[in-house]
Amino acid sequence: MDGLPLSQRPPRPFCCVIIPAFNEARRVGAVARLAVRCGLFTEVVVVDDGSTDGTADAARVTGARVLTHGRNRGKAQAMLTGVKSTASPVVCFLDADLLGVTDEHLAALVEPVVAGEVAAALGVFSGGRTATSLAQRIAPMISGQRCLKRELLDDFIEWNSGFGIETALNDHLLRLGVQQRLVRWEGAAQAMKEEKRGLVVGFLARLKMYGEILATWLKTKAKPRRRA
Repeated sequence: MDGLPLSQRPPRPFCCVIIPAFNEARRVGAVARLAVRCGLFTEVVVVDDGSTDGTADAARVTGARVLTHGRNRGKAQAMLTGVKSTASPVVCFLDADLLGVTDEHLAALVEPVVAGEVAAALGVFSGGRTATSLAQRIAPMISGQRCLKRELLDDFIEWNSGFGIETALNDHLLRLGVQQRLVRWEGAAQAMKEEKRGLVVGFLARLKMYGEILATWLKTKAKPRRRA
């Protein structure tokens, strides 16, 4: 069975993927289609977070299950909607604007968690686009490509952190004593906000994202640590 190409293998048991998306009609289809055909997931869930550009339609034609928000609630809330919609004991999250991602990238992220080798893993861009690879070299833990055991989310409460969700999750797992495996995604990248929304609007969106990340980071630092 393991000798079969990834696309011909049966879905891994009890592993779903959640793809939060906001105005990603041009790109979400490729990501969702890859997730559907790779054979790694029993469920592919796209959460359209109040898009106005046909994101839901672009995702739906791939065979993914699509959930929609009537208004934009932020990335963290979109992820929560996806989590609440599935009972899968292993959950994977992917950004909707990925570029150059392959079956092998996904397998490297998901299979160690499904097999029980690790409790959580992060996909880190390398050798794709200079900007995204450099950003993740500087801060590899701020990655939207994540796979983890669902039970680790049972007492996670920071679902209002917007783009700070990755920082909040990292802090949560650190407090649980969970070490995440970093998985290099050679040749993968994601689209920049400036190219998706235009220079000015994209730059402002980037500033908003950094602001939410910083606010979440400061909040984690203010939390009391458990004594050894």
